[in-house]
Amino acid sequence: MDKIETTTRRRRKGRSSSSRRRQGARGPAGLVATALALLCACAFSTPAATALTPDGEALLELKLAFNATVHHRLTSWRRSDPNPCVWEGISCSVPDLRVQSINLPYMQLGGIISPSIGRLDKLQRLALHQNSLHGPIPAEIKNCTELRAIYLRANYLQGGIPSEIGELVHLTILDLSSNLLRGTIPASIGSLTHLRFLNLSTNFFSGEIPNVGVLGAFKSSSFVGNLELCGLSIQKACRGTLGFPAVLPHSDPLSSAGGVSPISNNKKKTSRFLNGVVIGSMSTLALALIAVLGFLWICLLSRKKSVGGNYVKMDKKTVPDGAKLVTYQWNLPYSSSEIIRRLELLDEEDVVGCGGFGTVYRMVMDDGTSFAVKRIDLSRQSRDRTMEKELEFLGSIRHINLVTLRGYCRLLPAAKLLVYDFVELGSLDCYLHGDGQEDQPLNWNARMKIALGSARGLAYLHHDCSPGIVHRDIKASNILLDRSLEPRVSDFGLAKLLVDNAAAHVTTVVAGTFGYLAPEYLQNGHATEKSDVYSFGVLLLELVTGKRPTDSCFIKKGLNIVGWLNTLTGEHRLEDIVDERCGDVEVEAVEAILDIAAMCTDADPAQRPSMSAVLKMLEEEILSPCMSELCYEQHLEL
Repeated sequence: MDKIETTTRRRRKGRSSSSRRRQGARGPAGLVATALALLCACAFSTPAATALTPDGEALLELKLAFNATVHHRLTSWRRSDPNPCVWEGISCSVPDLRVQSINLPYMQLGGIISPSIGRLDKLQRLALHQNSLHGPIPAEIKNCTELRAIYLRANYLQGGIPSEIGELVHLTILDLSSNLLRGTIPASIGSLTHLRFLNLSTNFFSGEIPNVGVLGAFKSSSFVGNLELCGLSIQKACRGTLGFPAVLPHSDPLSSAGGVSPISNNKKKTSRFLNGVVIGSMSTLALALIAVLGFLWICLLSRKKSVGGNYVKMDKKTVPDGAKLVTYQWNLPYSSSEIIRRLELLDEEDVVGCGGFGTVYRMVMDDGTSFAVKRIDLSRQSRDRTMEKELEFLGSIRHINLVTLRGYCRLLPAAKLLVYDFVELGSLDCYLHGDGQEDQPLNWNARMKIALGSARGLAYLHHDCSPGIVHRDIKASNILLDRSLEPRVSDFGLAKLLVDNAAAHVTTVVAGTFGYLAPEYLQNGHATEKSDVYSFGVLLLELVTGKRPTDSCFIKKGLNIVGWLNTLTGEHRLEDIVDERCGDVEVEAVEAILDIAAMCTDADPAQRPSMSAVLKMLEEEILSPCMSELCYEQHLEL
């Protein structure tokens, strides 16, 4: 035992001595080598060399909230990158590499908008339209103090508009249309002195539109589709404040303009005031009950996604003489018998247009409200039920740039009368080519507004309706204009409804109009979304040139408008292309629109862009703000 311990101590002592000898042999040179090795190791392992910028970290939180990873979207957004400036949809400033633009429309993104958006304090453009985002608009967006443009339309955003948006003093464009937003419109928006474009249409906003600041400058087209809104902007009177009648008997209408009857010092008015209180209290209770029932109804509807994100309210009425009236999306201020009586009185004097699908009449009610009535003749009664289903589908579609189908009436077994909103200024064809253009010509900006709105309507039909709708007859006479020159696409769905069912007397073998038809559609009669894109490209050329597609100046030469344009473009004769009534317009702007039209009218349908892509290009050319205030002025004076 003692021998073993002695041997162990000797071995330990030997190892210790050997270790000291090796350390002594290393000397100063060994220490230097070790230090260099440690420095190199630290240099290659320093996290700061590849750390993602704070903007990049905020974007990754957005990606996570979008559920993009689950659905394999935004795969180029990687934490291993030093900055996000090479990521899809992201643009940065130079040289500081701060995020200035998020451009991710039509990406099928879901989830919510993360509050981390507020950490992007140099962001100028936020474009997330045409996705499936839900949840609220985060109040943290107020921290993006450089924001110029917000595009969030066509999502499923809920809640209200955060009042903090009023702190974005540079905001020029705000598009929140076609969502599920509700509540009142915050008055703080009125303080956005640079705001040039506002679209809050097709939501569930309620209450009075504040008539403050720039809010008072926007017309009804900015608010259409919000049935519970009222105010001067939409020329709809509001109910009296706090449930009081707007004007009490014998009260001064001027002093009662705010909706509350003034309290007079005259004791003789005391009883009148008390009567108003009683009536007002009863009105308040009734309104509260209606509001609760309405809220429950909306909650029930929100559990179901209807066509294109719209909600259908259908009402069927049959009057004793056998006429059948079916209405969608409206509460009729008229009795069924009154509507049918007006329909029965329509004659040749009320005709405002004729087309391949039927004759159009103007129906004026006793209160002066006008509706457009299209008569379609049916040849097969057996398909009547199928047609009713199709009409119910069309009646569910609601968009600011589409003419709304309000209902239909069957007066005769072989005819239906379709009732639409009446659009005041008539068709683009009449406005662009008819008499009176010298008095009120369409300038360039007005034409681009019409092009953009028409593209929005058509893109909605293609991409947001389920199933998608191919129009088949896009042309200037099917683009109607309201008083603010907001375009509305008409006659959508009728080609499928009538031609496919062999139930209409049309003048052409295929639905459509010569000059607008795509070559492949003329050859095989098979309509697709790409044939609509071709027709839209022709419409763009018509807006730029001011010439109909069948204008004699190029038909005599054996050309159509596309071939004529290609000839002049090849000869660099831009001055001969643009309609002189457009006014002053930059060459770059014309060339950009002509490039889009050329892509739309490509002879190969596979090479044409989708309508969503066309809309995106037009928005970038017409509405998208540049980084300079001068560019805003040029693009937004519509």
